[in-house]
Amino acid sequence: MKVNIIIADDHQLFIDGIKSILQNEIDISIIGEANNGLELIRLVEKGMLPNIILTDIRMPVMDGISATRILTKEHPKIPILALSMYDQQIDVVEMIEAGAKGYITKNVQKKELIQAIHELLHGNQYFSKNLDIDSKEFLTVNSPKSNQKLTRREHEILALLIKGRTTLQMAEELKLSKYTIDTHRKNIHKKIGIKSNAGLVNYALNHMNLNY
Repeated sequence: MKVNIIIADDHQLFIDGIKSILQNEIDISIIGEANNGLELIRLVEKGMLPNIILTDIRMPVMDGISATRILTKEHPKIPILALSMYDQQIDVVEMIEAGAKGYITKNVQKKELIQAIHELLHGNQYFSKNLDIDSKEFLTVNSPKSNQKLTRREHEILALLIKGRTTLQMAEELKLSKYTIDTHRKNIHKKIGIKSNAGLVNYALNHMNLNY
């Protein structure tokens, strides 16, 4: 089976690089390229239907998240793989919630890129091994039941919050950036539906078994 791919990225040099990487794969063909989300949508609307779409998330005119949301609604059978230089969980969450089936970073090796493509073609999800997420727990992000489930990392953050750790202290202890800690905390607030830190502490003490 020939795998037809459309690539969307605002850097033509990057698109050319991906084409160069994949050109020797006998089962893969690049049938279209776009430099923003709107161009991507127009290609598909004109009848260029690929087996998979590779798209950056931050592009001018229309970003990859918005384009993915539209394409997923109009063409749900075409899997979309996010290919981005950004590896923060909030970016991954937004892209997956928009409908993408996978997320890899631009510094992955050729082998992993090809693996991700084939995983999506077989109906699976795929996340880069270097992403700061617990992929086994994160795979269910599109499931309504997962909205209230916290990841292992979020449990760790809650445990440190109970101990009175500041964001900076959490970042140092978990060897993460302050931005990543803030992102995890925002996700916890969103999932549990509690806005204050005091409320989170009270919730954790009464509803969760935190052994850290």
